Amino acid sequence: MIVQSKFKLSICLIWGLCAWGCLASDPVLDPAGKVDSKDAVAHNGQVTSAPLTIDPSILTKRTFGEAPMLAQKVSEDALPPVSERLPENPLVVVPLDEIGRYGGTIKRALTGDIVQTPGVSKTLGENLMGYERPLPKSILYNLAESHEFLDDGKVAIFKIRKGIKWSDGVPFTVDDILFWYHDMTVNPDARANPLFPSAWLVEGKPIEMEKVDDHTLRFRSHKPLGRILGILSTDMIAFPKHAYAQYHPKYNPKSSYEALRDSTTRAQTLFKPGTPSLSAWVPVEWTRGQRLIYERNPYYFKVDSAGNQLPYADRLVFNVIQDAQVILLRFMNGELDLLGRYAQINMFATLKSEERHGQFKVHLGTPVPVSTLRLNWDAPRLELRQAFRDKRVRVALSHAINREELSQILYHGLLEPASHSFGPASQYYSEEASQTYAAYDPDKSRRLLDDAGLLDTDGDGIRELSNGSPFVITIDVIPSMGVDICQLVSDYWKAVGVSVHLNIALRDILFPKWSGGTFEVFWWWGWSDDPVVNRQDWGIMGPNQPVWHRNADKEGPEWLLEATRLLDEVGTTVDPVKVQANMARVRDLHAENTPLIIPGFAYHVWGASTRLGNVPEKSTTADGYRGWSRPVYHEQLYVKEKK
Repeated sequence: MIVQSKFKLSICLIWGLCAWGCLASDPVLDPAGKVDSKDAVAHNGQVTSAPLTIDPSILTKRTFGEAPMLAQKVSEDALPPVSERLPENPLVVVPLDEIGRYGGTIKRALTGDIVQTPGVSKTLGENLMGYERPLPKSILYNLAESHEFLDDGKVAIFKIRKGIKWSDGVPFTVDDILFWYHDMTVNPDARANPLFPSAWLVEGKPIEMEKVDDHTLRFRSHKPLGRILGILSTDMIAFPKHAYAQYHPKYNPKSSYEALRDSTTRAQTLFKPGTPSLSAWVPVEWTRGQRLIYERNPYYFKVDSAGNQLPYADRLVFNVIQDAQVILLRFMNGELDLLGRYAQINMFATLKSEERHGQFKVHLGTPVPVSTLRLNWDAPRLELRQAFRDKRVRVALSHAINREELSQILYHGLLEPASHSFGPASQYYSEEASQTYAAYDPDKSRRLLDDAGLLDTDGDGIRELSNGSPFVITIDVIPSMGVDICQLVSDYWKAVGVSVHLNIALRDILFPKWSGGTFEVFWWWGWSDDPVVNRQDWGIMGPNQPVWHRNADKEGPEWLLEATRLLDEVGTTVDPVKVQANMARVRDLHAENTPLIIPGFAYHVWGASTRLGNVPEKSTTADGYRGWSRPVYHEQLYVKEKK
């Protein structure tokens, strides 16, 4: 059975689960060289003056525009003409507001370089597919230009655009993808992580990947490849073989796997000047602990709807600034163009106050789960472990939190009270499910704790655990707004007889406790909206997963085992009806059993300098869709002329 996929894919099937007839047609071109106007206007209500279709003569005659800095190199015979640098079928982007202008530098900040690689990878990453931006309402073609499913979805074939080149001018082919997969990922000696990435496993078996020709890639599995489109919408899945084969013992017997791993760390592949890239900008300077400078990729495969090669900006600079408050000040002073990755809700009042001066504009991302209180179902203290596994205790802890008050005090009213469930960005979101245990009801909380046998027998105001010790919880929290939140939670829980100790420490100290399962309660900024990418948060997807219940594969509970079975079925079906039913059930199981506790869904505050054009009016910060950075759509931002 052959199914051609050239249809609209709604976010409800963002995993790629309705691959039988739901994928958006190439947002670039139909066979006649036109942009589908429905796709072109899909900027979530943002009106653009840019052409909604590209003039077919630009494509046939290949009369593309290019940046002056590249045109100069062409005139000096240092670069081929732009018509030769672009692929046969370039990806056409309709700018959010208007056709931009070339030149200038986009300035951002990172709190670190080596430890903050996601801030760069989420900005620059390219894959075969990609989530629609700025809101992920669909999955669109990116490096790929078409795909089809065979054998009832057990085989998927993708065609990549002919003529795409790495930033050094070397052709990009399927061999680069297979080098990343077979030589760098499947090979346990080559990959940095000892665990094989779960995204590429179907019922514990790796997805097969093979070359059909230089521009055709075939995936195979023993079950339908229900998640493949979502997998291909995250980070890049190719390494420049011509650059890295020299470090691989398979191709260079004089090398070693240690040398290979050292040369292909996340930081090296993203930051090292001269590294071939498919991204809009390539690294040209890395001053460790201080600055990263990127310049435009002369071979970038995207053009705007007027035929101008992207990106618009000549440079993208990341300044390393360790303190988020200093980042805020430098943004307000006009030294940074974007404030997003490290923006915090407690910055909102200050930003709004300064916004009136006209140097920047404040934006709000779609609501996402925030301030997760991650209970450890395998806490080192057995009596606390027993309490956390009692649903009555978890429900009591949730009802004890005054979410409305917390929203007003710490979130400026920008928190929508909710309990643990899928977030609003998910197609499977249910407001009813999200309110399951969200109501502030301390009397009910006390009754539930009484029913669980956790009583205050000595009258000191603190209940006792099963072994008679005080019901005291330690919350690990980094020095940030989380401390304020946890202090309020401490007051709420103490009011129902549960004492809280805050262990405030740097993330480098606390994260080993989280990853090693030695914490009691771990506070963190947020949680995944739904099982789009981070399935391990919502089911038992491998050893020690989920991290909040590392022994779940041996000990259950039954509801989590059921959720895992449903998620596994979702990953191996292309039946949209089954997907919808399974995901709704997973959502309801989590909402009903509330394994974690959140105060609700908060709007993410971020800002952009008014000197930038094509800034999205709406965006999401959900990590499953690449966080805040990717939806900002950096390659079509431009620096306005100085007035």
